[in-house]
Amino acid sequence: MCAALTAAATLSGSELKRAATHLVTSSGLPGRADFARHITLTWAEVPDTGRALTAELDLTALHADEGVYLTGTDEKLLTLALSYAKGRPVPLDAYLNGFGHQTALSVLEAHIIGMGMEGFLSAAAGGPRLDELNALHAELGIGGER
Repeated sequence: MCAALTAAATLSGSELKRAATHLVTSSGLPGRADFARHITLTWAEVPDTGRALTAELDLTALHADEGVYLTGTDEKLLTLALSYAKGRPVPLDAYLNGFGHQTALSVLEAHIIGMGMEGFLSAAAGGPRLDELNALHAELGIGGER
């Protein structure tokens, strides 16, 4: 599902749609049945490679669907994705609070994509505080790198 969503966004030629798709594919939504009912699958011709399966997502309908259970993180990512798709990105500071470092990294990557700066700028996870957190997790035995 993520590959088909990404293919549709890439073929659109819109950085804002690609940013929105990056956020959606970073959430826990793709692959769920309640998510899939808002998808239209089609085959598209891709220059130089032939056909590709694409997935068009109706973000507005998904966001309005009260039958879709959203975690707090998924709700924030979906709201951000919808704002990018509509060309009206919301202030990030209202949405980065409470995200884990991996989700925050995905939001920053989407912002870079949406600005048209992919290939010029990059965001990377890492740093002394993350190293300390990973060491604490290892010491406590609560999993690998996060």
